[in-house]
Amino acid sequence: MISKLVYKPVTENSHPFAHAAERCNFAQIGYIEDEYFMYGTADVYTEGEEYTPEILYTDAAYVNRFLVRRPKDVSRFSGNVVVEILNPTALMDIDRMWVNSWRYFTRNGDIYIGITSKSDVLQSLYDFDMDRYGEISWSNPLPDRRPPQQQLFKFFPQYEAGLFWDMLTDLAKLLRSRDDSNPIAKYGHCSLYLTGWSQSAGYVVRYVKSFAYLDENCTDGPIFDGYLSAGGGCNCAPMNSYEFKAYKTYFGTDGAGLMGAREPYIAVNTESENIMVNWKGDSDEPGNLFRIYEIPGSSHDSEYNLLTYYQDDVDTVKTGTKPVYPGMEPCPNDYPYEYVFNAAFRNLYCWARQGVPAPHGERIPIDSEGDNVKDAFGNTVGGIRPPAIDYPTARYYSYSTLEEGGISFVFGHIDPFPKDMLKALYGSLDNYRRLVEKGVDRVIAQGFILREDRGECIDRIVQMAKMRGL
Repeated sequence: MISKLVYKPVTENSHPFAHAAERCNFAQIGYIEDEYFMYGTADVYTEGEEYTPEILYTDAAYVNRFLVRRPKDVSRFSGNVVVEILNPTALMDIDRMWVNSWRYFTRNGDIYIGITSKSDVLQSLYDFDMDRYGEISWSNPLPDRRPPQQQLFKFFPQYEAGLFWDMLTDLAKLLRSRDDSNPIAKYGHCSLYLTGWSQSAGYVVRYVKSFAYLDENCTDGPIFDGYLSAGGGCNCAPMNSYEFKAYKTYFGTDGAGLMGAREPYIAVNTESENIMVNWKGDSDEPGNLFRIYEIPGSSHDSEYNLLTYYQDDVDTVKTGTKPVYPGMEPCPNDYPYEYVFNAAFRNLYCWARQGVPAPHGERIPIDSEGDNVKDAFGNTVGGIRPPAIDYPTARYYSYSTLEEGGISFVFGHIDPFPKDMLKALYGSLDNYRRLVEKGVDRVIAQGFILREDRGECIDRIVQMAKMRGL
């Protein structure tokens, strides 16, 4: 239960971690960024039969934070509120879904909420600004439990990550309410969507399987109107910090993957994930709404969302968590997959609000060895195909080689085609542009690029060809 919210203002010497106002030119585009601390209590759960939560401990005190990015002019509000479970894997809050689609959100008039989702990031917040974040607390109320023998992520015994489920539920209920403490109450009725990237995709799955349909969470209608998970598998995040069993099958190898929800659910994966999950296919069955979008050529992390977006970010430098490309290959993967994410959110909105089913995306075929099928250029066939892959100027890899040996399966690289090969394939840059224009129009017609993104998408792909010598 949330006992109070406290607005944390931006001052000359203090601003939120992962702030976007300056980076995304909020003053110019008419957006505002706020930060709130939420104080309250949460239960700690263990997993019962059929993913049912069973209470281990009640009313553990916490202090958490969330970000609100909203149109300054209330009349611009689209009616859509996107709640992102901030990704904690790098031990800092990463707002990856915002990074991918912020231009669409702000153009569309959406409200974005980003909530800290795991106690793993607390040290980075303290290091960033102890005066601002010293109150944040996820203290472990049951420290005498046996530590987990296995963990996919680092274990912090002083914290309890399982407090998050009640935090998320209570925040969603507050955002739905007319309560004076609701920070978006003046915007009126809204449709609420839950989203998460990578590890946070497992949080989305867990929430749908274990919490969304508890009686107390859907008495006045659904707690969320739709779901979009990305860059992850189809199994649940652990219920609490001490349980590892759910993560053993995080990528769906047990065949028990989430295959939809009562509300529309879209899952988007890059080549870094598509071969690791066992999605059973799209569904339009009532109570089991689901779409799978797979993007060939892309990797989990990309040049834009891990390097370009953070290029001048001093906050991550301060905390020692600045994102870097780990590969030995000189060219990080630059596949422009953000446009597919924009369309995925648009498709989710239309499905949830207007009852227009999201378009079906072609799957990436897998060969007998369990690998993605390749074309003559060495690029993956199938999937959703912005023309950077249909008219390639490079070979795209979903992995890169590490300096210390081994492979990074989350940040890919590219092998640009030689200039003479580009000339033989496409003749001139003008001809290449004409091909790309036709390709983008084809994907727009399929529903996987927005018409508003047409010009930018074409220019970006053509510029990539120009940089490679065409």
